[in-house]
Amino acid sequence: MSSPATEAAEEAAADLICHLDNVQGIVDALSSVRWKRHQDAVVEVSEHGVVLIVEDSGCLQAKVYLQRELFIRYDYHAQGRPRFGVGLGLFVDCLSTFSVPGHSNTIEMRYPGPDMQLLLKSVDSLDACIYAEIRTRIPETISWDYDFEPAGSSPLSFTVRSAALKEAIDDLEWPGSSVQITLQPAPPSVTFKGEGHGDLQVQYGLMYEEASLE
Repeated sequence: MSSPATEAAEEAAADLICHLDNVQGIVDALSSVRWKRHQDAVVEVSEHGVVLIVEDSGCLQAKVYLQRELFIRYDYHAQGRPRFGVGLGLFVDCLSTFSVPGHSNTIEMRYPGPDMQLLLKSVDSLDACIYAEIRTRIPETISWDYDFEPAGSSPLSFTVRSAALKEAIDDLEWPGSSVQITLQPAPPSVTFKGEGHGDLQVQYGLMYEEASLE
């Protein structure tokens, strides 16, 4: 058991100490981007929250953004934005051990530990304490070759027939470079534009009954 002085020193050295009482919600969110059994993820922490990033085959990327408002305590002391690699499956399984159906458990997440671990422990039980250490590693470089332009306060979504979307994606492979997706609410339309060896543009609008915007 750590002495109070040691505990205080470890807290002072940590980049992030946060408390979370909705463990199952985080488990569900992370499970949604767990595409395979053995999968690595990159975790980035900042003053705004925690971002978990996963990639598959260098062509598919997903991010789970946990805003600091989700935490009942969020103490951030780092300079810059620390990043570390972690096994996603191991992380999800460790979090699941803290989740009890029908009961709200509060856990503490701390990074880094004395050996650069991600530390998890229960903090609301008087009878027992669950404690876990997850080894982290230096993350591989994550490609950031995309750009999201702000679209206002209301997010846009669209529905398109899967066969039509597949046909558009297959056609857009021909230019062999980046793809720009533009959503326009008035008049409702979705435009896919590929540039590279040539230019190709595919547009769906309500007149074709192929797409709808919300």
